Amino acid sequence: MFNKFFESKEIKQLKARAQSMPNDPEVCFNLGTAYQKLGRYKDAVCEFEKTLKYNPMSAEAYYNLALIYENMNEGKKATLHILKAGNLFSNKNDQVNKMEARGLLRQYYRKFNIQPEDLPEPDSDI
Repeated sequence: MFNKFFESKEIKQLKARAQSMPNDPEVCFNLGTAYQKLGRYKDAVCEFEKTLKYNPMSAEAYYNLALIYENMNEGKKATLHILKAGNLFSNKNDQVNKMEARGLLRQYYRKFNIQPEDLPEPDSDI
C-alpha cells in the first residue's frame, strides 16, 4: 500500500524551495505551517525542528510546536514548547505574543495536570 497522496500546489512549491534552500529557517517554517494547516502533524514537527536547528531563537516555531503537541495530546511537550516560546517572545519585547503564550501555558497546566516544578528549567534543551 502506498503512502502517497495528493499534495497541494502550496506544499509542492514550498518543498521545491526547501530543496533549493535547505538551510533557510523561513522556508522550513513556512512548510511546517502548511503541513500544520492540513493536520499533517508529524511532517510539521519535522519542519519546525529544522527551523529551530537553523534559528534556535524562533519563538514562532516553538509556539507552533506547542499547538501541534497539544493536538497530539502530548501535554508535557506542549507545555515545554509554549514556555520556551513565551520566554523568547519576552526577550524580543513582543508583549502581545508573550501574553498569548502565557495564557496557553496556564491552560496547558490545567488541561494536562502539569505543575511548573514537574518541568525542567525553561532554558534547557527540549
